[in-house]
Amino acid sequence: MHRVVLHCFIICLVSLIFLQTAQAHGGVVDEGDLCVIKVNYLRAHFKIYQPRVTGHEQFCEDLPVASESVFVMEYLHDSLSTMPIEFRIIRDVTGKGRFARLEDVENIDDIESATVFYQPPILEPDVYTVIHEFVEEGDFIGIVSARNLETGKVYAAVFPFEVGFTGWGYWPLFVGLLVLLQIQYLAMSGRLRRWFSKSSTTMAAVAICLLLLPPATFAADFVVTYSTPSGKPQINRMHSWILHIENESGAVVEGAIIDVTGGMPEHNHGLPTKPRITQELGGGDYKLEGMRFHMSGYWEIVVNITTETGKSTVIIALRI
Repeated sequence: MHRVVLHCFIICLVSLIFLQTAQAHGGVVDEGDLCVIKVNYLRAHFKIYQPRVTGHEQFCEDLPVASESVFVMEYLHDSLSTMPIEFRIIRDVTGKGRFARLEDVENIDDIESATVFYQPPILEPDVYTVIHEFVEEGDFIGIVSARNLETGKVYAAVFPFEVGFTGWGYWPLFVGLLVLLQIQYLAMSGRLRRWFSKSSTTMAAVAICLLLLPPATFAADFVVTYSTPSGKPQINRMHSWILHIENESGAVVEGAIIDVTGGMPEHNHGLPTKPRITQELGGGDYKLEGMRFHMSGYWEIVVNITTETGKSTVIIALRI
């Protein structure tokens, strides 16, 4: 029995390792725990966030759902900070899927009609960040171009990716088949019947414990928007926000307990202040004071909301 369990564990472990190594493709490669995009010989750390649905979780390329997505490049070559960088996302019209390459993109007759997002060339001295909200799932291709101002030469990279990617493919079917084969083997050998007869008392005790457990508290879903009465946030200026909170049905949320944190995930630091709610204004509005940003770049504001229906966290992504 122990040999069978060990055999199944090894198969599952090998499958998971294969899944991890098989997901990298295109211009983004997985180097240890970091994703690196290669724009010709130029390299940068590359990561994607979907703060509304997955918080601080990072993705190399494929994204689980259609949602607001933040693409971040941290330069490994200083020369990238001196080059205007252009970023484009197109629907995959090449027919090549994950095997699409730069030459396949260059052969597209009308790339504008396939474009879903375009950021004109801009100079970013530190970290390059763009935000795009996907409205549908499907196969896409990202295109990053950097132009050398001295020589005029353009370096480019493409990375095919999928929005709505589950990461499983045919593996659940394969693993399920292995499990069924093992169960059949145990049943035919009589071991399954003997195990159940010995374990019936234990199983009954587990069932009773589960029934006695207190009911779980399910998290509610909220929609948080904000406004800044004193104008657009500026670096190193203390200011206040007005948070407006609704539930997923559109009804305003009143009487909530709100805790606000945040920071810059690519720089691994939090807010320089400790903002707090100072007043509930009614109609789902809450006054948040003590907000300050000490540097430009991509920020995430984490709003933790507690009501009678449960707890939930909403992440507001913004670029200062």
